[in-house]
Amino acid sequence: MKNFIYIISMVMLSSVIAGCSSETNASLNTEDVTFKKEDKVESENKFPAVKTEGKEKKDTAWLNNKSLYQFEAADGKLKYTVYLYAEHERDTILETDSQKGKKGDSYYRGNYSVYLAEKESDVAFKQDVLSENGEMVFNPSKEQAYTLKMRNKTIISVFQPKGKDEAKGHLLAIKDGEIIEIHSEKEVITSSLAKIKRVNQKFIQTAQSKQDKLVFSTWLFNEETLSLTLHDREELESVNNASWMNQWIEDEAFYYPFKNLELSSDVIEKAKQGIPLGSPYPIGTNINEIMKSEPDFIDKESEDDSPYVRYPDITYYYERETGNVTAISIPGQRMRTTIDEIKTLFGNPAEVVDEPNSDGTISVYTADKYSIEVFSDEEGQVSKIYLTKTIKNHAE
Repeated sequence: MKNFIYIISMVMLSSVIAGCSSETNASLNTEDVTFKKEDKVESENKFPAVKTEGKEKKDTAWLNNKSLYQFEAADGKLKYTVYLYAEHERDTILETDSQKGKKGDSYYRGNYSVYLAEKESDVAFKQDVLSENGEMVFNPSKEQAYTLKMRNKTIISVFQPKGKDEAKGHLLAIKDGEIIEIHSEKEVITSSLAKIKRVNQKFIQTAQSKQDKLVFSTWLFNEETLSLTLHDREELESVNNASWMNQWIEDEAFYYPFKNLELSSDVIEKAKQGIPLGSPYPIGTNINEIMKSEPDFIDKESEDDSPYVRYPDITYYYERETGNVTAISIPGQRMRTTIDEIKTLFGNPAEVVDEPNSDGTISVYTADKYSIEVFSDEEGQVSKIYLTKTIKNHAE
């Protein structure tokens, strides 16, 4: 009997020990995960806010008075001030209008250096970037030096003249307490008459006149590798499309719509729910909600008593009384497809009608209480896709 009680006791004790062991292991595993997280955080911040070893330094109070440009910049949660300064800077006043600028503009030249300081620090440290570029020139009245706020990084853009009305960019960012130049697979060339465009947290866009063409280039920014890759490039005949360049230069919020939508057979099924291609906002969303989230629209007007808000890559039509979106239009530049490819995916349309005031057609596909109208030109290229509650034609 004693042996039996002893065995039972040992079994119970073993269970308790096993339970404690499991608890301990679980605790250790949790601690291990915690340590890994802490190690990750520590590894992410193992560098000083600003690297100082072997770097020349200057007082920020002195640089505040002497530098040609100062920028606020960020690397994640770390905040910085960046200075562009030349030791023997020379400046002149332009006496006549020229490619350098307008009469009366200040024109600066020198061997410029970049200094980095933690925000509100008394000391800034000289960086290695731009040191091999020799003499640089700046007209502060032109868009030659500025910042672009991406997701966790600030891009510091420094442009130099290149030919007539063009500029070559040096794009910089902060990594591990230093400023380095962002690697690009091709030269970043853009119009000297406007800033490059921040499309969103991932994409930027440049534009240039090249012989008899306009070239719009859209770049994908990788903040981990600090690199730019060419995502899309569109060339237009400059004679017939000069308005695109004018609007790109004049409106800071405008960019050329680039190919980023791939058509698929589920477009019709999504349309049945009022969900358009290329937009997170379904039909019925209030236009004020959209404009609050996306404030940089191009224009907001009425068209045949149907008010709309137009962005470069999408147009929302809405009811004047309620403000609710009733239709959405996507420009063809985002898809670059043909009506034949549309028919391959969607089948034959329910109806085909001539587009008013053009040689194109409108192919209508039904999607329950919605309809998809595909506008195409005489060559069959799709110029826009229009989703609406009723079959109703709109020409932008």
